[in-house]
Amino acid sequence: MEERMTPYYDEGDIKIYHGDCLEIMPQLEPVDLVATDPPYNAKKNYGTYKDNLSDKDYAVFMGKVVSLSRLIAKNQFWVAPRYKLHLWLGLLPNSHLITIRRGASGPYRGGWSDQFEIALAIGMPIRAERDLWEDIRLKGEGYFFKEETYGHPGYTPYKILYRGCELLSKDSVLDPFMGSGTTLVAAKQLGRKAIGIEISEAYCKIAIDRLKQEVFQWKSA
Repeated sequence: MEERMTPYYDEGDIKIYHGDCLEIMPQLEPVDLVATDPPYNAKKNYGTYKDNLSDKDYAVFMGKVVSLSRLIAKNQFWVAPRYKLHLWLGLLPNSHLITIRRGASGPYRGGWSDQFEIALAIGMPIRAERDLWEDIRLKGEGYFFKEETYGHPGYTPYKILYRGCELLSKDSVLDPFMGSGTTLVAAKQLGRKAIGIEISEAYCKIAIDRLKQEVFQWKSA
């Protein structure tokens, strides 16, 4: 148990744990905010994690993660797929829906072109904030999306996680699905303490490389 909870990376106010979030989260201290973009069971290749559960198993898995998240943090910020909105509204009742407008035509699903993404927030923001975000470029916008994705199939634009962390945390953030470390990079830029959990060692290494950079090019909106 002690060996598993030894951080894979521990530098300053940032810690990374390499492992299963369901095993690690029960051993963590409370934080201000859980901010994450979870896997969507969309059969993407994340390497170690298999993104192809049955709908029932996926709902059970995410239900366990959300339950643990609510024990760790009062405030929540989840980037959620709109095509599974019914599931996420059930898992995060009373959350506030944030619409993130796509600036260019997006991918087609069933004949409809995606024009927005969503996030669900629980908690009082530190300032009055509109729930329509129109100044963020999203994946699928071709030339207009210029961020490095670090080879991660579920990469989330930096500004989304930066703004979520900025609005809903004052001191500390946890991302149970850290991926390439975007939430931790945002937290470091904001001067927050942060914990990331990631089951893929390859992405842990990518996150560490990003965190070691001394200068970040991104700014808040």
